[in-house]
Amino acid sequence: MNKSIVIITLFFAVLITGCKAKKGILVSNKNTFVDTETPKNAIPLSLLDSTSKKEENKKWKLVFSDEFNDNVVDTTKWTVEKTQKKRVDIMLYADENQVEEKEGNVYIYYRKSQMNDTTYMAGRFNSKGKYAPSYGFMESRMHLVKPNGFQMAFWMMPEGNGMRNLNEPEGTANDGAEIDIVEGNKLDAYSLGLHWDGYAKPAHKSNGALVKIPNIHDTEYHIFGFEWTPKYLKFYYDGKVVREMKDPKLIPQVAHFLYFSGSCFGKSDWVDGDVRKNEFIQNGGVAKAYVDYVRVYQTEENK
Repeated sequence: MNKSIVIITLFFAVLITGCKAKKGILVSNKNTFVDTETPKNAIPLSLLDSTSKKEENKKWKLVFSDEFNDNVVDTTKWTVEKTQKKRVDIMLYADENQVEEKEGNVYIYYRKSQMNDTTYMAGRFNSKGKYAPSYGFMESRMHLVKPNGFQMAFWMMPEGNGMRNLNEPEGTANDGAEIDIVEGNKLDAYSLGLHWDGYAKPAHKSNGALVKIPNIHDTEYHIFGFEWTPKYLKFYYDGKVVREMKDPKLIPQVAHFLYFSGSCFGKSDWVDGDVRKNEFIQNGGVAKAYVDYVRVYQTEENK
């Protein structure tokens, strides 16, 4: 056989073997996505829950983490978005200047753009095409920006076609959903829940809920968790279950990527405040949310 053909054949054989993915996870090496600075004994923070008591937490194996201890965003895990979104009364932009990793956190900035009087900036980054688990325990320690016309969110979206639903909606979240682990939209509460079957009416469905947490912004960090198995979903706030779903129609069964995003709003009943009336932002101030870490654990049966 021609020597060059042999070399090419071996190259593609190694490439295919090295990029072989486990169920629901896009990986090139099973250890690639674990930050070396994550504590070796790290386990999910979970209290007062029958299926996740501390003595049972040994079942969870760390498969992905980022401690955000570098001075640059890890592009093997994350993509910083350069996008725009038109709202009713403002234009919202995201770019690389609105996301910064430093001092042990990754920061998302909120500011008024210099382009015109109705344009605002907010950072966004995600793991689409790089890491997308099916099932597991997703956990992040975060500082939520105090909502005054803006919010911070930690959520997940289906890998592949996302929520576009190119085919007929099949009526359940099994084929993918927007999974909102936390949307910091209120002064004394936050939102969580699911959206599925696309965003267009009448097919779109959702089951969001507001978790009331008095004085949630008085403490700098909180830990938000999401336990996802083939049979149930559990949402956690500082280690305690705040919502559980067991309806089979509500359980996504496909891979989803991780998403962190800031967003701004003008007139809205969604977030507290109006960014157009936020004097700090209007006078050139920069608000910020930040993430201390994100970690994903899986069990042997759900890897």
